Amino acid sequence: AHARATRNVQKGDAVYQETVLTNQGRGRLATLNNEFPGLWKAEKKYSWMKLRNGSLKHFVPDHYTLGYLLVNYGRKKYGDDIWEKVTRDASAYKGLFYPFQQAVKKHTGIRYKDFYKQAMHEQSAAVAAYNREDEKEFDSPLSKHFTEYLFPYQINEDSILYLKRGYNQIPAFFIKDKIGEYKLRAKDISLDNQYSYKNGKIVYAAFEPDARFGYVNYGLIKVLDIYTGVQHVIGRKEKYFTPDISEDGKNIVAVKIGEDGKNELQIIDASDGKLIKSIEAKDGLLYTDPKFLDAENIISAIRFADGQMALGKINIASEKMELLFPESYAVLGYPNVQQHEIYFTASFSGNDELYVYDLQGKKLFKITESLLGNYFVSANAEKLNWSYFTANGHRLKSLKLEDLQMTEVNPLALQKTVYRYPVNNKGFSDDVLNIKTPAREFNISKYKKGYKPFNFHSWRPDYDDPIFSFTIYGQNVLNTVQTELYYRYNQNEKTNSGGVNLDYAGIFPHLTAGVEYIYDRNAVVNNKTVLWNEFDARIGFRIPLNLSKGRAYNFFNAGTNLFNRQLYYKTQHEDLNYNYLHHFISWSQQIQRARQQLFPRLGYSVSYNHRYAISEFNGYQALMKGNLYLPGIMKNHNLVINSSFQQRDTTRQLFSNRFANSRGYNEYYFSRMWMVSGNYQFPVLFPDWGFGNLVYFQRIRANLFYDFTKNYSRDKKTTRELKSVGGELFFDTKWWNQHPITFGFRMSHLLDNELSGPTVRNRFEFILPVNLIPN
Repeated sequence: AHARATRNVQKGDAVYQETVLTNQGRGRLATLNNEFPGLWKAEKKYSWMKLRNGSLKHFVPDHYTLGYLLVNYGRKKYGDDIWEKVTRDASAYKGLFYPFQQAVKKHTGIRYKDFYKQAMHEQSAAVAAYNREDEKEFDSPLSKHFTEYLFPYQINEDSILYLKRGYNQIPAFFIKDKIGEYKLRAKDISLDNQYSYKNGKIVYAAFEPDARFGYVNYGLIKVLDIYTGVQHVIGRKEKYFTPDISEDGKNIVAVKIGEDGKNELQIIDASDGKLIKSIEAKDGLLYTDPKFLDAENIISAIRFADGQMALGKINIASEKMELLFPESYAVLGYPNVQQHEIYFTASFSGNDELYVYDLQGKKLFKITESLLGNYFVSANAEKLNWSYFTANGHRLKSLKLEDLQMTEVNPLALQKTVYRYPVNNKGFSDDVLNIKTPAREFNISKYKKGYKPFNFHSWRPDYDDPIFSFTIYGQNVLNTVQTELYYRYNQNEKTNSGGVNLDYAGIFPHLTAGVEYIYDRNAVVNNKTVLWNEFDARIGFRIPLNLSKGRAYNFFNAGTNLFNRQLYYKTQHEDLNYNYLHHFISWSQQIQRARQQLFPRLGYSVSYNHRYAISEFNGYQALMKGNLYLPGIMKNHNLVINSSFQQRDTTRQLFSNRFANSRGYNEYYFSRMWMVSGNYQFPVLFPDWGFGNLVYFQRIRANLFYDFTKNYSRDKKTTRELKSVGGELFFDTKWWNQHPITFGFRMSHLLDNELSGPTVRNRFEFILPVNLIPN
């Protein structure tokens, strides 16, 4: 709790500093100031633990927004040094329990809970002046789940196109008409939600990673015909953003970002992607959201080097730019062209409102006046459609052009910045970006490839039946060396192990190495139990590829390791030393997954591992696994089919058992084993409840399963089946408002007898923390 509370203040102070020391900063963004007013307007009063831990069913502002609200209020109420004093005492753990909360009480004189309530009340008072929005004003239904309707476009009088996404569904294009709502197509994996539409053609930028380098990705243009459902791709290894298609559908304009960070407008052929014209952004300008005005001109939002913004008209032939009105620090974007009128969103008044600029009369008008933000406006000859921010997601609104009540705005007045929620800037008087600093030059040199190879940054528990693991991860500055320190527990063999893995990606394939020490392995040889410890050292290579594209994530991994294994017996056996090879290959493919979904609605994964001795012995082990993910009855339900096959030599037990047996039975290690398992996974409840800042319950989920395993004798002539049915109940939690941990309970009913020992028909198990909450 102390760590998370301190983190809120740290992130909030970062937002505060960039806001108070400049004319920009996230604290001045109307989008950030939508979030808590949106909750208060909807009369949603969340607990402190819910605000800190988030929710899988409701919108909750992140720690930057929450932290900024607290930091800004604290400085105003208790002085500029309040957080310096609080963080100093909290970081020194002055007070064993809840040191951060105790530090707040010491320096404010009130409990932390009361401080938080006062900060909320300070800003929520501004919301009281606005009446709650009448639900009948929205054109989209109110969903029980967080759902957003984005970028609406009128197709004809009776139908409207929009992008719909939510906590229980992936982004997809929908068309709504008098009859109902129809899903057109899921959107390809994208970095943002933006798309444009004209005359039956949708155009947007989709995400595609570099196959080898994880931090390199591209933006490819996709053109979708809404009538035929056919989509084609434009560009290869390009970085395109916010494309727009011309009225005749022949050309596309998009922002392209170069390797040097500079950007330009590119006009390209919509059929074959050939470059027609390139317009470079000079003097530190940044183009965004370009739209075709006509065949000769483009309208684009423009950001200047000092952070100010304006709308500009760019002539394609001459590349000459004309500002439609003076630049200001107000954020603007999402322009939409309707003949000689340019509709867009801007924060001139302190809130994101809709504006229209008349190119003929050269006048600017304000269209909306509301508490929360208005976005993604599109116009046709008869009406406007746009998305309005609410605590339940962006919802659709529309207004006939004849009913517009527009207020003319003096463009010169826009240069005076307006903020609905003032920033406490006592003690700060200047924009640090305008302070002149002396120019300095620094020596430039390349990082050495071995520079700081060990940089540990995070940890994760994991469970891949039958192995539980806890891993600490490290990565160097150049992202060429990855390090893992791990502990593993094999449930089959009841063994513990620890080790180190290294992966060097400076060349391709990756070079790998590692060591592992396994304690207390055992086997029955000639009716006697043999005990030993085991040491493995390995070196090898692997070929990891990220082949994701379109609507699916695709991952491939293959490689080989050479192991040296040393066995140290605790009984009367001579120690052994031998070498073996391990070959592996895996492939997985799955569609996108919504926030509430436990698994992808469609997907599969397959893997094969083969180990065999190359000195001293002839032992081997082959293991194949497969997983199939299918949709269940509801959007958040999944039918998951797991299968595996394992075979080993019949002479000596060289390799540990990696086979997951039917649940509820004892573990067995035969010469051949195969199994298939059916699982029906579904969420039961999203409690959003916790106590004492100790544990917070985000989700309770269940699984109904059926397992079938077939075991073969050494000569493969005798077989035995092990079948079980049962259920599992899992709790996805966060402890100390920080660490996601899953634990649960399992009840297994055995349909067959155990192969050895007494049979317990009904077995109850407590499942220890095995995984992070799926996201």
